[in-house]
Amino acid sequence: MRKIATIFMLMVTLSVVFAGAVSAQDVDVVVIDENDELVEEACVGEEVTVAVLAENTGNETIDNALVTLQEDPKNSLRWWSYDYIDVLDAVAYFNGVRYENTALNPFYFYDLDLDAYVFWIGWNGPMFPGDVAELYVPAWVMSTGEITVNAILWDWEGYPFEPNPEGPIFLDEDSYTFMGVACPVPIDAATVPMQKTGTPLALALVGLLSIIGGTIYGKFR
Repeated sequence: MRKIATIFMLMVTLSVVFAGAVSAQDVDVVVIDENDELVEEACVGEEVTVAVLAENTGNETIDNALVTLQEDPKNSLRWWSYDYIDVLDAVAYFNGVRYENTALNPFYFYDLDLDAYVFWIGWNGPMFPGDVAELYVPAWVMSTGEITVNAILWDWEGYPFEPNPEGPIFLDEDSYTFMGVACPVPIDAATVPMQKTGTPLALALVGLLSIIGGTIYGKFR
């Protein structure tokens, strides 16, 4: 069952039109709202979903892939949930199989040394040609003005336990920018909402949008 969203397929199609080719490894990042639409503006305190798609479109295996995520300006997003302590809310799909992030076996976490949130795709093993990894993370808007989410795809031997001291190999990058705005809210509603792990709003895309996305994706392939 294909889990790839239409928005990602449109991004891939546009990259072919304007760049003439798709690189051997691709990462795309978008921010969507509760209606599964791309966010152009979001109120401070509003929950959004950061969605990441990484795909190995080449002929070589990526031994230990990871995606680093950072927001600019720093602290313009809050990436954790009130529901759990030291457990970051996240759902991942590896080739269509769903996994929830857990404290004992995490694939998504904050790395102090990198000063970035990390989607460790290598948690599921090497990325073989044609493999696809998706991440859906809730975040809360914390500031006004332009907010950019940056995603970089790397291959880093030994990460995170014994990373190669020569550092990671850069594969691809992408970014998404939207506006944080101040919105009037009732006093009793001026708190950041909670959401239970494993139910990211972006997963509604699996329905109607996945059917449309499957058609686009099939033609592209």
